[in-house]
Amino acid sequence: MLSRRRLLAGLLGLRLSRAQGLRAEEVVGALEVPWALAFLPGGGMLISERPGRIRLFRGGRLSTYAELPVYARGESGLLGLALHPRFPEAPYVYAYRTVEAGGLRNQVVRLRHLGERGVLERVILDGIPARPHGLHSGGRIAFGPDGMLYVTTGEVYERELAQDLASLGGKVLRLTPEGEPAPGNPFLGQKGARPEIYSLGHRNPQGLAWHPVTGELFLSEHGPSGEQGYGHDEVNVVVPGGNYGWPRVVGRGNDPRYRDPLYFWPQGFPPGNLAFFRGGLYLAGLRGEALLRLDLEGERGRWRVAGVETVLSGFGRLREVQVGLDGALYVTTSNRDGRGRPRSGDDKVLRLA
Repeated sequence: MLSRRRLLAGLLGLRLSRAQGLRAEEVVGALEVPWALAFLPGGGMLISERPGRIRLFRGGRLSTYAELPVYARGESGLLGLALHPRFPEAPYVYAYRTVEAGGLRNQVVRLRHLGERGVLERVILDGIPARPHGLHSGGRIAFGPDGMLYVTTGEVYERELAQDLASLGGKVLRLTPEGEPAPGNPFLGQKGARPEIYSLGHRNPQGLAWHPVTGELFLSEHGPSGEQGYGHDEVNVVVPGGNYGWPRVVGRGNDPRYRDPLYFWPQGFPPGNLAFFRGGLYLAGLRGEALLRLDLEGERGRWRVAGVETVLSGFGRLREVQVGLDGALYVTTSNRDGRGRPRSGDDKVLRLA
């Protein structure tokens, strides 16, 4: 007789057959470091480019939707994008950017959608740490199933910020659509702690995805690049108030004070975003230059990775992976980011169908 866990996994489709027949086709090219995608109801997509542009691709035509002043250096600039969960009734587009005027920092801004263009309306969260080197700015934003906005921030190579509850650096933040600390946040009312914080102990988290059945939050995160060894890039399951250990532990520390990763790569696989698709968890690889599928087994709170396979390679560095409104998987290349080898037509948005 099947065990309860294996039976539940089968009923929920939590471990499906290997990805087969995925074919990549170019949707749009000649982009400059595309960082995030947002799919518009009724067709089309928004694409953030790190130098400060949001592009609109619709009906086979690429246009400029908005241009925002940014500090574009290293891993900083115009990064994450998200649509209001009630878009277009609530006509707002959210973006994560690095700015220099008034003091270097990262912030989350909101634009008003006007059909063919977006107009900056206001800053909804300011003061996220940034540094002149431009490294470890985090930058992924996404609305969760609870209608709240989740924001990943890096520790800008100041490692102790990740453990400092008075700092927004090295965290996952959780906000209302208006930019207020979300109800139920774990540190609300705690003296000396920022009420926006949802989890801490992160180095440079780059991806957010929610399990389609359980609603659990999965996060991709970069491990050390020399300051405490190398490698140990991670996928974590994030819980409210969880401390993921950086810089106290690297990889799986087996220390009860900190939460161990669901999966990590000892030799390194620096990740971009991640997305659930066809029963698997897909992870875009930057230096690894591949799209991976992680097969999960288990149930809520008790996951393990049963297998990892490469489902796409040969396009260079991959940053964004997201499921479109048409049910296909979309991936962006990141070969013009200063660390890749640009190819003809780079950078691109690819559709996997």
